[in-house]
Amino acid sequence: MFDIKEILDLPQQSDALEFIQQLPSECVSSVITSPPYFGQRDYGHPAQIGLEYTAQEYVNKLVRIFREARRVLTNNGTFWLNIGDYYVGATSQHKASGSQGKTSRYSHKHMNGIPTTGRYIRNKTFYQLGLPMKSLVGIPWKVAFALQSDGWILRSDIIWYQPSSSESVKDRPTHAHEYIFMFSKSQKYYYDRSKMLTETGANKQSVWKVTGTPFTGTHCATFPPELIEPIILTSCPPDGIVFDPFGGSGTVGVVCKQHGRHFLICDISQENVDLSIKRISEGITNNDKIRLSKNPKLQPVLISEKRKKKRYQT
Repeated sequence: MFDIKEILDLPQQSDALEFIQQLPSECVSSVITSPPYFGQRDYGHPAQIGLEYTAQEYVNKLVRIFREARRVLTNNGTFWLNIGDYYVGATSQHKASGSQGKTSRYSHKHMNGIPTTGRYIRNKTFYQLGLPMKSLVGIPWKVAFALQSDGWILRSDIIWYQPSSSESVKDRPTHAHEYIFMFSKSQKYYYDRSKMLTETGANKQSVWKVTGTPFTGTHCATFPPELIEPIILTSCPPDGIVFDPFGGSGTVGVVCKQHGRHFLICDISQENVDLSIKRISEGITNNDKIRLSKNPKLQPVLISEKRKKKRYQT
């Protein structure tokens, strides 16, 4: 089992489930993550999540991982999940040959890191379920309902509206949003409402328009710091720990460091870990460097001691 203080605030290379299984129970205040989306990216690791042949297999893996994450979450902690959807027969699943293959102009422009195998089998499983080509699968809600059935309390579905989104589609509206689901472990939990208020003092609504700042690193799927900043401040007290089991480029770590929150991050890709270490330690973009320059003194971590000051909201 890990000694939390030895790995705190340092990204680790590990399979998500294996990493969580070595953590003690009730050691993190908040889980904030965005796992690889189904069928969207190939991160080059044989044990990666997202390239399963069926959506149900993908859902089942996430349920198992987040069931273990519930164990390491404090009883008054929350879990925030960012996840996107999938279309049957999406162009990201075209084979490595043909009109949309790896030598096409489309591929050179859009398909960096896109999987080029497995499309036929994935589509066949959808057809067997009665979902023809072009069907929107509803992956986010399949995951949300599965987690709800597994014991999580689903508290909110947040729409992340991306106004700059563009697609080369002519027979449907441009898909310009993703979901962030807020789950809790119990009916009462830590929630600093003051960090979820608008400039006018109103309660933040469930549609968030966030364009964010561009990221110039090699990681091809990142959520912007502006998206998770209010989540971190709302869900994690100053002496708490934020956990991201799919750390990617280290965005959670950058924002935590900016605001003096401890964090645990792991990722199955050593390339991602190396990138996130560099990003969290010195910054890659100008936005990173500005955020890191505001780094306050971290509060001491008291894993075993019950916090005396709690802010609950139901």
